[in-house]
Amino acid sequence: MFTHLVVPLDGSREGKLAVPHAYLMARISGAKVTLLRVVSHQRDVADGQAFLDEVAREYAAADLAIDPVVCQGGDPSHVILEEVRQRAADLVVMRTHGRSGLTRAVLGSVAEKIVKQSPTPVLLLPPGDRTEAPGSIDSMLVPVDGSPGGSLALGIARELARQMQATLQLLQVVQPVPAYQSSAMLMYGPMDVDPSWDEDAETAARAHVEALASRLSARGLVVRAEALIANSVPEAIVKNAAEHGCDLIVMSSHAHTGAARAFVGSVTDAVVRSATCPVLVTRRDAEVESEPGAI
Repeated sequence: MFTHLVVPLDGSREGKLAVPHAYLMARISGAKVTLLRVVSHQRDVADGQAFLDEVAREYAAADLAIDPVVCQGGDPSHVILEEVRQRAADLVVMRTHGRSGLTRAVLGSVAEKIVKQSPTPVLLLPPGDRTEAPGSIDSMLVPVDGSPGGSLALGIARELARQMQATLQLLQVVQPVPAYQSSAMLMYGPMDVDPSWDEDAETAARAHVEALASRLSARGLVVRAEALIANSVPEAIVKNAAEHGCDLIVMSSHAHTGAARAFVGSVTDAVVRSATCPVLVTRRDAEVESEPGAI
């Protein structure tokens, strides 16, 4: 599925942990790998090249084509994106540096810019040392909702599942009316809420996700489907992935989830920061060849 992976490295030990994950994806897809180091000054080029050469030797494998590349530039995200385009790469693999609390950086500034602007999907590894590369990817979670972004993420996950012979876990999360009723009342005043709306929304979500699972199963894939009501969409996604032992989450950065149709820039950020597995993110505005929900 993927032919060329770019792995940006910042010279840190944590950043280097992205390499085993990239190599796993490359072996599965038969892709080549570019290890990329961006430096600010010409005097740093030699040290950057020595670092990449050391990483390439450390993770050397006979069945992988590795290209260590050092580029000089002021804005690392701009340089990375330019290299991705020039090399016609189709996947970026990188660690994030998000933090929680008052000092939290949203995905890390470089990762955030790349997710927003990359013409290709981005495989994000959460901060910390929680995500050791598995020997294989046996199960992946895909949050779905029928949006174009969700459809694109599902299409990517479907192809990966075929290559990896992995199980697909489809999840649709519905937010209950009380989760957003308060803010709506500030705008429109008191309103009458039918208590059956949550039940109806969950029933519709279950029908949708089960229909997707049925069509995917008919194509020879192993698929599980689940719909649930939860106040926090990212918490539900992360918890479901952990409960099912998923090795990967595949989602769109601008998909919408559940009855609230919440913008998922923040949802994706929250999932990446708290997930115990990598998250493959694709932009909603990437080209979608099929109709929403088509598989």
